[in-house]
Amino acid sequence: MKVHSALRHGVDFLLLALIVGLGLAGLIYYRFDLAAQIADVILLSVLYVLWGVLHHFHEGNLALKVIGEYTAIAALVAFVLIIFLLRA
Repeated sequence: MKVHSALRHGVDFLLLALIVGLGLAGLIYYRFDLAAQIADVILLSVLYVLWGVLHHFHEGNLALKVIGEYTAIAALVAFVLIIFLLRA
């Protein structure tokens, strides 16, 4: 793996960690506001899909199937989190 490619890979995953960390912080910050928490989960899901598209674009293997997989995972996790929030 080339140094530039390894650096890009590291930056991509650092960005993902930042997105997830801020999303989780938002859930805690808005713990008494259900609508804000649901909006946070939806935003986190959208950013996850966008991150996946960007990452695979950088890797050179972006395909419709990959976008579909990221979308499906994001939708499933959002669904589970929103159900959990509604029941809490």
